[in-house]
Amino acid sequence: MHLTPWPDPLPAGIEVYRLDFDLATEATAARQVLTPAERAKADRFARTADRVRFTETRAALRRLLAERVGCEPAEVPLASSAHGKPYLELASGGAPLFNLSHSGSHALIVLGDARAVSEVGVDIEECMADVDIEGVASLAFTERECDEVRGAADRLQALYSRWVGKEAVLKAIGVGVAEHLKSIGIHPGADGRYALESAVPEWTNFQAMTLEAPAGYAAALAWRAKEST
Repeated sequence: MHLTPWPDPLPAGIEVYRLDFDLATEATAARQVLTPAERAKADRFARTADRVRFTETRAALRRLLAERVGCEPAEVPLASSAHGKPYLELASGGAPLFNLSHSGSHALIVLGDARAVSEVGVDIEECMADVDIEGVASLAFTERECDEVRGAADRLQALYSRWVGKEAVLKAIGVGVAEHLKSIGIHPGADGRYALESAVPEWTNFQAMTLEAPAGYAAALAWRAKEST
């Protein structure tokens, strides 16, 4: 497993790290960092690649957070919301924010300084050339998004750019992704930032941007700043 800080300029208070996996080799060393419950979850994956992605990503997250809260990686108090969004359960408050995503041979972990941002989300997807573009767009996108994808010169890139942006925003909000796909409209801009449309009035002040993903992948970052950046 190789962990690399993200080189792109990022919003204030946000760090992103990329992991590159060897999906054919069991993550033996990383497994030692996990809790017994996490090791049991890893063991339930039938495929080696799935075990590697889960184990390496969780171990890397624990190591990054342990450095910031001052404990051993296995002692980092991870918890999950009712919608599955993970968070740090610290009584002292001010805990670092984080989110993670993995697909194919890569994963992304985002860390947010709670003094600068109140929510963070990240997504990475391996772009599959044989994906049913029209089917996915009809299921997940707003009418305006569908029109934009149909009219794009590169429909595959247009689909995945919007998909990762949508997932990153919904993960930052902390709601179930499947239930709210059409509640958020994602419109890529020339500067790498997304223009966002929300059908939910409370989901305001979120921002999102594309990340320069490895070849064959798409990635996006979303956050809600405590002050305008």
